[in-house]
Amino acid sequence: MRAVNATFVMESQSRLWGLIRQAVSVLERDRPEAWRCLRDAFTLLGQQSSAQPIAGYPVRPIQPGALASWQARRVTEYIEQHLGAKLTTEDIAAAIGLSKSHFSRAFKSTLGSSPMAYVAARRVERAKQMMLTSAESLADVALDCGFADQSHLNRQFRRAVGVTPGRWRRSSASAPGAWGGAAG
Repeated sequence: MRAVNATFVMESQSRLWGLIRQAVSVLERDRPEAWRCLRDAFTLLGQQSSAQPIAGYPVRPIQPGALASWQARRVTEYIEQHLGAKLTTEDIAAAIGLSKSHFSRAFKSTLGSSPMAYVAARRVERAKQMMLTSAESLADVALDCGFADQSHLNRQFRRAVGVTPGRWRRSSASAPGAWGGAAG
């Protein structure tokens, strides 16, 4: 049975690539034919994924309305790279080519919070890390993490953690592996 599945997968992959090549070659001159090829390829992919994982890779079902795994990865990387700058939902959605409204729904479905709530949580986590590993002032930490100022950091941090950044830093400074001095 395993040999039959392997043969089916290899034949399906070969047919799939043939359909995609054909769709690309006729795309400009015969769009209906290109669409037929793509529909056939899509159907073939559905048969293949229900039969057996390809080459030992597990097939992860895609949730309707959620971000694909590559989109979620690209978005979280984009957020991490731009955490210190002004971020908007439109900017993040543009990173993967989605509209703001569709992206917001898909992001919440995938990651469990709105994009801006996620950004705020990541900024607080980065601020915690910076407070543990550097002697920067809280004002500098706030600006480096994308907060408007120290007051903004204080509000967001207290909302998320339950104490002010200064108090958290002082109490965490004595933790094993933490930065040795306390400021702020």
